[in-house]
Amino acid sequence: MVEVTLEGLGREIEEGTIQNWFFEEGDPVNAGDDLVEISTAEGLITIQAPAAGILAEVYYDEGEAVVKGELLCTIDEEEQLKEADEEEEEDEDAEEKEEETEDEE
Repeated sequence: MVEVTLEGLGREIEEGTIQNWFFEEGDPVNAGDDLVEISTAEGLITIQAPAAGILAEVYYDEGEAVVKGELLCTIDEEEQLKEADEEEEEDEDAEEKEEETEDEE
């Protein structure tokens, strides 16, 4: 699991308010995707996904205040890998069936 915390705030800024989650729990995310928008006294900041995976758990709802350093959400990298492996196997099975059909003709 990858933990995403509230970082990147100015020195004087100690908290922010969740404005918008761009994904819901269970959604796949890629490294670099915008995860959440947070308002602070200095303006809006966007926290990006540090890794690809499934957004496993969100700890704050929109409108809630979050203190610097707090855990915002977790990303399950292993679940993403399992899904990718399953998709790859399905693609290989489809290719094999296609080849078998071509050979029969």
